[in-house]
Amino acid sequence: MRLRTRERIQIGHKKKIGFVCSGGATKAGAFHLGVSLALREQGFKFYGGTAPQNGAARPPGPMEISTYVGSSAGSIITSYLAAGYSLDNIFNSFLGRKLEEPIDPADVFPKPLPRLTNQKMFRLRSGTTKEKMGPFAFLKKTVAGILEGDMSALLQLKWLKTTGIFSTTGIEEYLREEVLPSNRFDDYLADLFIVGTQLNHSRKVVFGKYAYQPPPWDLSCQYDNSATISDACAASTALPGIYSPHIIKNAQGQAIHYIDGEIRDTLSTHVAIDSGADLVFASYTHKPYHFVKEVGSLTEHGLPGMLIQAIYLVIEQKINSHIYTRQIHGSAISAVASFCRENGVSEEHRRKICSILEQELHHRMDTEVIYIHPSSSDFQTFFGEHFSLSPNKMSEVVKAGFKSCIETLRRYEFADHKRGISVGTTA
Repeated sequence: MRLRTRERIQIGHKKKIGFVCSGGATKAGAFHLGVSLALREQGFKFYGGTAPQNGAARPPGPMEISTYVGSSAGSIITSYLAAGYSLDNIFNSFLGRKLEEPIDPADVFPKPLPRLTNQKMFRLRSGTTKEKMGPFAFLKKTVAGILEGDMSALLQLKWLKTTGIFSTTGIEEYLREEVLPSNRFDDYLADLFIVGTQLNHSRKVVFGKYAYQPPPWDLSCQYDNSATISDACAASTALPGIYSPHIIKNAQGQAIHYIDGEIRDTLSTHVAIDSGADLVFASYTHKPYHFVKEVGSLTEHGLPGMLIQAIYLVIEQKINSHIYTRQIHGSAISAVASFCRENGVSEEHRRKICSILEQELHHRMDTEVIYIHPSSSDFQTFFGEHFSLSPNKMSEVVKAGFKSCIETLRRYEFADHKRGISVGTTA
């Protein structure tokens, strides 16, 4: 429940908190880390580590994030958090600091987090150099034909038939052999969900520890509890055009091709909500550029900037449509509740009517979703390199994520009723 005060929106005690991280390559990963650091500064904690083999597991405490949903780059960040690595450990890994340095005693999984290097992230797909890419002489001949007006030469570009230059097997191996204490979703205290997209079907697949039934409002969304975490992340990060699809065998032994988890849905906040989260933080970097005088028009920055703007505009529209629909549903339910009160409808019937509306509209009134993204004036983040592992560039994006989260949280006040205190944001 939220109460709008003169200064801030007050959010009451929440039973389960989720963290949804979108894709966007290393830039998004660094941004999510900055958001995480800001959440920690504002009193939130991250629930992670493997479940004890003997004895009951400690339940999540107040202000403790225990549900993680990741797509593409976000799948790697959420896997780090679910595994129990501290934010300082993750930050050190991003900066490429030596693994011999002392580990933060707060780490649930106390070992240095190995760095994800370019060699691991960009593993050349086997067979690429000798199959459909074709020799440079052939490519030169084809281009020459196009320049002479022979447009049929386009049909001869056999190298376009390649499924991707790189493979995500390096990412899968990195997570399986160097990062994860266990490769099974079931072995972790937190709920971890990784989102992928089936290449040969209009289906989103959510990998995790639960075999949920498809939500009634989207039967093409499937849950799969048979995959490993490393395979799920490799599938979710397989961006078409750069990476070839990643293959995961289903429970029947069939080889299924998967691509980037955000192709079908940009933000999967519903996954956290469907699993019981009543407060969800959604972090994403897809914010289009808004004209800034010191930068000027994107036409002055070439094709890359215009392509990124086009992609971000499409993604933003999808996100805004989702947010607007959610707001409309909430307003409609509130209007019906007010009508019932004003016309003497009993409290029992009012609650029953509102409950029916929530089910039919697939909207929970007790749930709050807080969206965190760069500001429209943050052109540095917009122009930031998506695949850079430079410590300096990564640090700048981490700072942008931290700043964006702090500015967003200033609008809210989070009450911890169990302890009888209120944890709010600082100026």
